[in-house]
Formats: sequence, C-alpha cells, structure tokens
Amino acid sequence: MISKLAFALMLAACSITAHSQELKLATLAPDGSSWMNSFRAAADAVNEQTEGAVRIRFYPGGVMGDASTVMRRIRLGQLHGGAFTLGDLNSVAAETNLYSLPFQFRNREELAALRDEFDPIILDALREGGLVAPAISTGGFAYLFSSERLSSTSDVNSDLRTWIPEGDELSRRTLDGIGATPVPLSMAEVYTGLQTGTINTFANTPSGAIILQWHSRASYMLDLPVLMTFGTIAIDRRAFDRMSEHHQQIVLREVGKAIRQQESSVEQENLDARAALVGQGIEIVQPEADDVAAWQTQAKEIVQSMLDSGDVSVPGYDQLQQRLQALRTP
Repeated sequence: MISKLAFALMLAACSITAHSQELKLATLAPDGSSWMNSFRAAADAVNEQTEGAVRIRFYPGGVMGDASTVMRRIRLGQLHGGAFTLGDLNSVAAETNLYSLPFQFRNREELAALRDEFDPIILDALREGGLVAPAISTGGFAYLFSSERLSSTSDVNSDLRTWIPEGDELSRRTLDGIGATPVPLSMAEVYTGLQTGTINTFANTPSGAIILQWHSRASYMLDLPVLMTFGTIAIDRRAFDRMSEHHQQIVLREVGKAIRQQESSVEQENLDARAALVGQGIEIVQPEADDVAAWQTQAKEIVQSMLDSGDVSVPGYDQLQQRLQALRTP
C-alpha cells in the first residue's frame, strides 16, 4: 500500500509536471555568439522567476532549418517559436514590410525618431497573425557585398547574381528593376551559392557577413546602406496563451530584454566588423552622390508601382512616408 504521504508527494509531482511548459525556440544564431549568450541568459531568468514552470529551450545554429521550415514546424506544433528577421514574417503580417523596404531610411536617426510609433503597429499585427513578439531589434544597415567591383549604376547588369530570401517579392522586383538578377535561396544555401557561383552578390550587415562567413567569398563592399535589418523572437500565440498571465509577463520582459540588449551593442559590433573586413582585404567602395540618388529614386518608384498594382501590401506605408517627409523638411 502506498502511504498517504507518498501518495500526496506523487500528486504534487504530477501537478508540477502538468503545469510546467517548455518553449522550444529555433534560431540561426551560432552557439557561443552574443545573440545566443543573451538568449540563454533570458531562458535562465524565465526558469528562475517562474520556479521552473516555464522553461525555454533554444535550438541554435540553424539545426531546425531555415525560417520557412521553422514556421512549418511551428504550425505542426513541433516548435513554439524562433528568432526571425522581420522579412521572414511578412506572410504573417504585411506590416513587417514597413521596416524592410530598400532605401527606406537614410540614417539611424530617422529610424529612431519613428520607432515609438511604428514598432507597436508591427508587434500588434504579428500578434493578430498568431505570433507574440516581445520586442524588435535592429541589426544595423545591410550593404551590398560582391566578388566584382560595384561602384555605380552603370556596373549593374544581369551578371550581378544577387541573393534574395525565398519569397521576398519586394527584393526580387527591386533587383529586376535595376537590371540585376535576383536568385532566391534559403540562408542555409547562401554560402554554398557563393562558393559555386550561383550568386556573386549579397546584402548583409558587416557583422552578419562575418558571423555567417559570407565575407570570405566577397572582395568588395559598396558603402551604401541598402536597407535596415531587423530581428525578433516570435512565439506561437497558442503556446503563449497556455501560460498564466503572470508567466506571460515574465517571458515578455526577459526575452524582450535580451532582444533590446542586442540592439544596444549592434552599432559597435558593425563598426568593429567593418574594420575587420578592411583588415581582411575587402575594399569598401564609395559610390558617387548621383548614383546614390539614382538608386534611391529608382527603388522608391519600384515600391510605389508594386503598391499601386496591389502586388505588395504594406499597411501604414503612407503614414510612414509622411513622417519621414516631416523629418526631412527643414
């Protein structure tokens, strides 16, 4: 016979197990990177503050596949979320395109002035689409890296085989419009594509290019900010809603803190990476002012054409353009 004490302890153990929850989150960030260090610190804080009721398990280094594979695993319940770029999430919420348009922001100051207004719009849209994101982090501006020298619009032709993320219609149409050849690949395929010559050009931040080792296949970086990169950790709302409100707040606070912590160091990381690129023999090419203006004008015309035709939806685009125009008006 089981004693009353043993029976009570068994019930208590069953109760703890029944109410504990593990969040399985995937990321491309390599183990040991600053991103993963922040993520693991957040997981430890959540585990401690919920007394083990909520545990976060990260799968780093892309072991769970690229963004589309991770999204499929989330829908099947095999994962509960992951780290994504905002561009990865445009099928969930078209509002993410607000921050992903080429040549949208001229500098970090413009973006900083608008984020209090537009970050909540994007986060609310993601939640409506079924993903809960505690915060958004910028990874800095992405630049064009190439194996061939690229300095002006006259250098752009169909031989410029440029990587774009799979399903990124905005980038595809923009590259088509300027005369380059867009090549859709998953992030896991980019390095191999650079090795084989399937692609010879890609856009990334200086630190991102080094972390992913893509820089080893490039000789030039065009010193022209193409677009601002953003990332977040998004959790399946079905899994999030199974937590108590108190535990939800802990997860939002600690994971959000990890995301924001990365942003606080990203500018210095990109500056250090830029110096490292030069040290490794990559030439940073300065474009002419006329070429910069031409690229910006052409990209804006292409985006407007896509919006007018209905090929792309960017809710809030007119509102964002009005705010930018006000910032740029003396």
